[in-house]
Amino acid sequence: MQDAAGVRRRGRQRALSAFGIWAREVHRRSRGAGRTMRAGYLLLLCVVSIGLAAISRTVHAEGLVEEMKLEAAGAAANTSYLLDGKLQPSIPIGWAVMSPMIVVIGDDQYAPIFAPCDPANPGLYCVEILRNGVTFSEPLDMGHAFAPDGFQAELAYHPPLLFTDGTRLLVAYWARAKDHRSIIQLLSLDPKASVPARWTLLSRFENQGDELLSYLGGAMGPAGEIVIAGYGTGGPARSQRLEITKILPPYTGPWMPKQLIAEYPSPAYAPEYPHVAIRDDGSISILTVLANYTPCSESELTYSVYKNVIAFEGQYAGSFVARWSDATPDTVTDPANHGDSCLFGADRYPLAHFWDRQSRAIYSMVRSADLDEVDATHKVASNVRFSRTFKLYRDGNLIVPDLAVYFSQYFADPEHPCYSPQSACHIHAMTMTRLDNGAFVIFANARDDDAASTYSKIGVIWSKDLQTFSEPVYLPTSYGPGYGIFVAQPDKNGMHSVGKLQFFNAGNTYNPAQLNYNQRLTMWRYSLE
Repeated sequence: MQDAAGVRRRGRQRALSAFGIWAREVHRRSRGAGRTMRAGYLLLLCVVSIGLAAISRTVHAEGLVEEMKLEAAGAAANTSYLLDGKLQPSIPIGWAVMSPMIVVIGDDQYAPIFAPCDPANPGLYCVEILRNGVTFSEPLDMGHAFAPDGFQAELAYHPPLLFTDGTRLLVAYWARAKDHRSIIQLLSLDPKASVPARWTLLSRFENQGDELLSYLGGAMGPAGEIVIAGYGTGGPARSQRLEITKILPPYTGPWMPKQLIAEYPSPAYAPEYPHVAIRDDGSISILTVLANYTPCSESELTYSVYKNVIAFEGQYAGSFVARWSDATPDTVTDPANHGDSCLFGADRYPLAHFWDRQSRAIYSMVRSADLDEVDATHKVASNVRFSRTFKLYRDGNLIVPDLAVYFSQYFADPEHPCYSPQSACHIHAMTMTRLDNGAFVIFANARDDDAASTYSKIGVIWSKDLQTFSEPVYLPTSYGPGYGIFVAQPDKNGMHSVGKLQFFNAGNTYNPAQLNYNQRLTMWRYSLE
């Protein structure tokens, strides 16, 4: 699985570079093994206080007020990531959407920062939890900490999921051993503990045989239950599966058996990046994307090709059905329903999915890109010109065809190959939340190679009715917005009240020769009055 992943990431990078697509989306995956954590593992969280909680600055006349902005040097910003004199890559935070990743307990904001424990083993990551931009926890070696006897770690490189039961910070992540044995671990931190806070293992889920559950997404339900969805591989069938598991408070008991939601025969249908939303009645909604990881017939390379976003709904231990979907035109017309793996510019990608108690509805955000035209003899080259929109759904019904139009003045470049008045090709990611005052808030950002000097600002708009929107506000960043914005959402991971905008991003120095090496984490808090 991981070797193939590395090939498809590199394949896409080559193709995008060859055809001059500036909006390059490089998703790095690494593989490796190792059992030691070097003393050189230093996060060097040199916090630069730009606006502490005691200082408020009005950013916009309509009431967006900055209360906190803290920048911390990222884990890959120092020389400990030199191996034999060469920089080693660090998967950037936000390279994919793992949700949820931010928790607020009281007035304090918690978020993870992570990087390889040892540059010689880039598939094994260490995590630290930051509180208001400052190191709070001990480093956690995800491949080795609290591992069961005989577990020789090989992979643990996805960022963890964060939850809270109101008194504790709960952290979940997966790890795989060299013999393909794999686990999900749930740990806790006490917010009242002295710094650095020590980790406590609450429970462990162990897959059978060589089965793996990765690309995790999760949510906490009304009774405090945690439901985690993931991309299931391995096992006797060697199929591609969307599966879920569940654990109840106080989280020390056994996990419930995995439940199969959907199963597919080949990597042409890989259900990745699931988002989970749980309604007040306990019913579950899962938004995932089917990626096509079969080689392109034209180039014989394997690209990252996201073709069909699907929402599954049902009850744990009950039946699930595919409630709605949003697929590319080549997927819709394909008899096999997986689309053309050469047309990676035509894609669909899930960005947000959460239950909103105020309106008693689930809101979903999907990035949508369609090619201007397809040359059947030069399919890869056809990916150069495309139109991109950002759709907003409520309970599966499209309510805003394109959120990008509200940011059109800033994210526009007539010289770009994909430019057209209808295309948001310089917006690569969005997310959203809803505040206690009823305002929906939408964030937009670019991922260009040199976003620190081009589209370095984060766009923000808000609306009470999702029909009329504020004028956009653009928040400056020192190192670019990074791959995405992670924002606290109501009723997602144990937080039932979201009174303020609590979010973080991970930009970098954007050295053109070393893209994604030097992360910089920024934690923000704003009020909207």
